[in-house]
Amino acid sequence: MVYVWWQKLARKLKSIIRDSKSEQAGQEQPAVTNLRMVYDLTREPKPNLGLPPNAIPGLSVIKELVRGLRYRTIDTLIGHKLELTSIERAPDEVSAFIRHHGIEVADLRDFSAGVFLKYGILDYEFNTVVTDIVLERQRVRFLKDLGLLLDKSDVDDSMFLDAGIGFLEEMVDETKENKLLFKIMLDRQGEREVLSAPGSISKERLNTDPNNYFPCEFTVRDACLTNCGSIWLNKHFYL
Repeated sequence: MVYVWWQKLARKLKSIIRDSKSEQAGQEQPAVTNLRMVYDLTREPKPNLGLPPNAIPGLSVIKELVRGLRYRTIDTLIGHKLELTSIERAPDEVSAFIRHHGIEVADLRDFSAGVFLKYGILDYEFNTVVTDIVLERQRVRFLKDLGLLLDKSDVDDSMFLDAGIGFLEEMVDETKENKLLFKIMLDRQGEREVLSAPGSISKERLNTDPNNYFPCEFTVRDACLTNCGSIWLNKHFYL
């Protein structure tokens, strides 16, 4: 098919050249009779950077995000258990636990009370003050693994007029703020499985004092250092 297309283009070019030559006054030019165009089909294609086959548009945004993004899972914390005494004291107790592992944090951002009552989890994000841990650059495949690269079929144009790229652009802006964040998610022991069942969360529970469930033991589900606060949006999604 490609060869036929190039044959047609070659014939058209020969016709244009012949007409141009014949218009030159007082000179008779021989017609071009042997014009060959070669298209090399053996060249290696460019790598797809790990993108899904039907990735949404916005490769330039994706590439910019990958260049600026830094992330590292703190594997030594995952699976650790710690007892927390109250919803108010939990951030300080978690900070002390993190500090014990060589990372100094401050300025908490959390969604503790409501999220704890609904899902039995604590989701904390701290500014990192001191750490010797070096963050890693990531490939495009990393974004796919975290569910941040959607297929075209998964994007509702009526809801995402920017084909979903707007959220990635917001993540790019976050990376440009040059903040080093420590994110940690903890599960109340035995709670994650119970609350996953449909209709398991009563309105009465959502209106109770979270401290009624303290002191209690938690397990670290995930922990990371990153410069992008939204990085876990799809990895640990909840409403």
